[in-house]
Amino acid sequence: MMILNATMDLVDAIANRELEPLWTEGSVGCIIAKGSSLEGLPKVACCVQHFPRDGSYKVWWPDHPWTEGVQEYVDTLFDSSGEAE
Repeated sequence: MMILNATMDLVDAIANRELEPLWTEGSVGCIIAKGSSLEGLPKVACCVQHFPRDGSYKVWWPDHPWTEGVQEYVDTLFDSSGEAE
């Protein structure tokens, strides 16, 4: 499946922060724990929702839809064998 380079870069930025890229509101997103920041992640055109109960944040980028190609790329990134199932 095809994935746009900008979306691949976003997924890489999330993974480089040792965060898990997630399907969020139909887009690429992640959860940021209390006390952490958006450092190293694109801040332009992102949506942020704060969860006061535990202090975490849900962050997602609506311009980067979560597609089958994104899922395959994420599966490959987090597959220790280097081959997604």
